[in-house]
Amino acid sequence: MANNQTGQIVFKWNAKDLNVQTNAILKVIQPLVIQVTTLMNTKQQKIKGRKGKSKKAHVLVAAVDKATENFIETGVVIANENPEIKGQMLGAVDEVRIAGEEMSKASTEFADDPCVSTKRVKMGKAAQNLLYAVTKLLILADMVDVQLLLKSLKVVKDGVDKVANSSNQKKLLENMKDFDQYTNDLINQAGLRQNELRDPRSRDDLAAARAVLKKHSTMLLTASKVFVNHPGLAEAKANRDYVVKQVCEAVNTINDVTQGNKGATATHCYEGPGKLAQAFSDLDRTMDSEPLASQQAVKGPTLEECLESIINGASLIADSPYTRDDRRDGIYAECNAVRKALQDLLSECMTNMGGKINNKELEKEISQEIKGKMQKKTRELKRKLQKNRRRPRV
Repeated sequence: MANNQTGQIVFKWNAKDLNVQTNAILKVIQPLVIQVTTLMNTKQQKIKGRKGKSKKAHVLVAAVDKATENFIETGVVIANENPEIKGQMLGAVDEVRIAGEEMSKASTEFADDPCVSTKRVKMGKAAQNLLYAVTKLLILADMVDVQLLLKSLKVVKDGVDKVANSSNQKKLLENMKDFDQYTNDLINQAGLRQNELRDPRSRDDLAAARAVLKKHSTMLLTASKVFVNHPGLAEAKANRDYVVKQVCEAVNTINDVTQGNKGATATHCYEGPGKLAQAFSDLDRTMDSEPLASQQAVKGPTLEECLESIINGASLIADSPYTRDDRRDGIYAECNAVRKALQDLLSECMTNMGGKINNKELEKEISQEIKGKMQKKTRELKRKLQKNRRRPRV
């Protein structure tokens, strides 16, 4: 707390000091911050040597008391509804109650005599203690949502294991049905969390993980069907294992972001000047090298890694404040189109794997046509990115 050049009180309350990760907490506490700051900056009024009582200050004191009471009541409700954190929540509620009582006493004394600077300073310290206590309470309440998301993550992890260990088509379809439901719930919960996060990089990581999870969840059924039908085929096992790995990595990323483990999330290998262009070159080179069907177990992961790197870079461009809304929508649409084209390519190869068509025939009859469609979509995405770079929004 300090005085600025106009004589008003400048509050040293920083959300970063308490590791506030979501905008929801700031939105909830912002009215209290405004009320306290306004109260502290109430103008001094002194009339004919008498104490200058401030009616406005008394109104603000009542508003702060009411807000504190609401926080306490809400905290008690959350504690009773969540036995696993009841002790911690009630402890935080007690801290808010004590800080609120101190704030009420100090602010009332200040409102009765706003001309005394020592009372203003005392109230400022009490206000700061109250804000920190309320913020801690809100962070603990936010952990309830985090715990629900972590429970969904565990359910999805267990679901992946069941799908991967399915021994026949009937069991596979049963496990996959449950897995689809669990995954949809997780994607929706993670989406809500993504919208609330304050850190842009965490939002990007969560968005990318959700996209990977959604795409590979669809591919998991196809890859698993092929493996169940052809358990002795090395390529089928490699593809199934790769899809399972991608799903698990996406789940781990959501887990790390949810718990605030920023250092654990993977870095994008195509960040920086010229790296996105290199990613496009790598994708083209991978597409044109060996026959796709014969090298599916090796090339499938390589293709998807290249594509995800491109989409990560494209997403960063789309999310830039200098990108116009119409171009942002166009970039997202092309990213989805490229993803769909790659999914069609890999799915077609897995479907025909182990069949009567040999590799050369499969390459001629299927792969070339679908590869051509994918390359066309990739060029369209590259064109939109180049167009956005030439004409940035001002």
